[in-house]
Amino acid sequence: MNLDLVTKSDLLELKSDLIEEIKKIVPLQTAMPDEYLKSSEVRKLMKISAGTLLHLRVSGKLPFTKIGRIVYFSHEDIRRILGNGTPENAVVKRLFRGEAHGEHK
Repeated sequence: MNLDLVTKSDLLELKSDLIEEIKKIVPLQTAMPDEYLKSSEVRKLMKISAGTLLHLRVSGKLPFTKIGRIVYFSHEDIRRILGNGTPENAVVKRLFRGEAHGEHK
């Protein structure tokens, strides 16, 4: 029988190696929040309910990206929608009516 012993220094070295590997991965994941917003952030920013956001998403009026179970919205898309100087609720009403980015029918 071949027996390998693991010492405390072996475990500390493994810990250091794991931390270094995690540090390489984390910057990739932290870059996303700057460019994308989660549903809760969009609802708060636009002052809308979860149902309203779902309707805008499902109807195709608000583009989104889904990664796993999390739905992300482009910060640029939200800025473009809200950037026309109108109150958020007026923007949402126009989106429901099918008017794009401040263009009235």
